[in-house]
Amino acid sequence: MIEVNHSKIKETNRKKIIALLLKKNEITKLDISRILDISITTVSTNITELKSEGIVEDVRSLESTGGRKAIAIKLNENCRYSIGVALTPNHIKISLVNIKKKVIESMRVRHNSDGIENIINLLNENIDLLMKKYNLCSANLLGIGISLPGTVDFKEGIIKYSYLLGAKDFNLKEKFEYLDIPVYVDNEANLSAYYEFLNKRDILRNLLYVSITEGLGLGIIINGKIYRGDNNSSGELGHTKIAIDGKKCKCGARGCLEAYTSMNSLIDSYNEANSSNISDIDEFEERYNQNDKDAHDVLNDYLKTLSLGLSNLVMIFDPSSIVIGGDINNLLNDKIDMLKKEVYKDNLFTNENNCSISIASFKESYLLGAAMMPIEEFLEIK
Repeated sequence: MIEVNHSKIKETNRKKIIALLLKKNEITKLDISRILDISITTVSTNITELKSEGIVEDVRSLESTGGRKAIAIKLNENCRYSIGVALTPNHIKISLVNIKKKVIESMRVRHNSDGIENIINLLNENIDLLMKKYNLCSANLLGIGISLPGTVDFKEGIIKYSYLLGAKDFNLKEKFEYLDIPVYVDNEANLSAYYEFLNKRDILRNLLYVSITEGLGLGIIINGKIYRGDNNSSGELGHTKIAIDGKKCKCGARGCLEAYTSMNSLIDSYNEANSSNISDIDEFEERYNQNDKDAHDVLNDYLKTLSLGLSNLVMIFDPSSIVIGGDINNLLNDKIDMLKKEVYKDNLFTNENNCSISIASFKESYLLGAAMMPIEEFLEIK
């Protein structure tokens, strides 16, 4: 005899109702009952509880065709929030997102690259300011998601190694226990892939996300789940080797793909070719848009090397979709056709009809991916 877990059923019904309310501007209890095939009594009980928690509110009385007027209800979109954080080599980025996935506020704070402890202290100061501004507490926060470059133990919330942040075996999760909310820590490429997948999950089950920032990362989605590998170190595309005794990478090794295809490598190559001293991608993009010949030549060479990495991904994974994103999105949009041509050149096994290569529409997918983690966990039916 199968034992009925009533608390599990109750939780499932509750999450189904909230998920439906997220899709509807307003709806009646009767319509919820019909759409979800849940008894009207169960729906009414859940709605009463959700109202008491401030999650649901009445909208208006509808015209009656006889009998009592139906009440339209809706989700209070500001009843719960999630905080997304991105730790980058130079900045702390924070986004406050409501349960309807609307960005309420975004912050960008430069840090002094003076150690992970100081970076976290600065982060906590700014989270505190944000919480005070919007009168937030553990009761109305679903959680905090944190994105960073490097290898991460997702379950324990530990930075295993991030040379870009100068952190090793650092327990990041425990630094936020004082908030008394769920904390999710993950690699920025994983979270970028996760965000892109959430926007495409109706049409895709698998996706590869190539993240081009100060480093080069790969997020892998298989059957709707982030693939992290047995040791939480999957997706280190940037540290595959393309040259014996080649350029020195920031990881300490030589010949890594990242040494040739990170955002910083593009800037360095331009400075060498032009005897310039630009320091960020915006300056490079400005010169490229001004038809600077060196900028165009350097970008073309850069894309040929990047295409090698993408071609290897196609050979290994045989994916249906590769999304490329990061700080050079605008430049890649202008060159996507060239990139596709290079990727599939001399490829006898597949072609662009079998694998879509596209540019992410949002540069900071990792930040929104971090913010989505607590929301999706809150809604997930297990």
